[in-house]
Amino acid sequence: MNAPTRTFDARPAVRASVPLLIGLMGPSGGGKTYSALRLATGIQTITGGDIYAIDTEARRMLHYADRFKFQHIQFDAPFGSLDYLAAIRQCVKAGAGVVIIDSMSHEHAGEGGLLDWQESELQRMAGEDASKRERVKFAAWIKPKMAHKKMLQRLLQLRMHLIFCFRAEPKMKPQKDDKGKIQFVDAGWLPVCAKGLEFELTVSFLLSHEHP
Repeated sequence: MNAPTRTFDARPAVRASVPLLIGLMGPSGGGKTYSALRLATGIQTITGGDIYAIDTEARRMLHYADRFKFQHIQFDAPFGSLDYLAAIRQCVKAGAGVVIIDSMSHEHAGEGGLLDWQESELQRMAGEDASKRERVKFAAWIKPKMAHKKMLQRLLQLRMHLIFCFRAEPKMKPQKDDKGKIQFVDAGWLPVCAKGLEFELTVSFLLSHEHP
């Protein structure tokens, strides 16, 4: 059977309103939540719509309820990829113009997140058999990563602005010195998230206690 032929329209490109995907990364106390609310408020003045804040941090965003106007959604565990997608879709359905997700790091390292799910798969497939766990450790990532990819694909199609807050941790990386010996050097602060997620962002910022 021949596949139907698709046609596509070509038009002169013009500047248009394109959804932003913004990442704010930093340690606890670095000012991510406050900065996210400031950014969202600025975006709102231009594009309109309500600000919705998805809070995985035990209602800590409410500390700023007297300084910013936003709709608050408490998001408790489990922090599965599709749970995040459902929460964001609820905001879209309610007419949100900007959505803040604080924190997106739970999707990776929180209860019911990707690491947790992979461990559950390992336990299901191999139990406590160390040798078998080693053999199936990559297969145990199949379901978690499929859910993460589905979430990401759906988010990239949304016509709304998203601000993700990520916890960041200082990392070291191995590097050979002039004599060929392996030394561990400072790799800077890296976001706690699924590998590659940060590359989908329009722009990202690293916040610190020194530069909140």
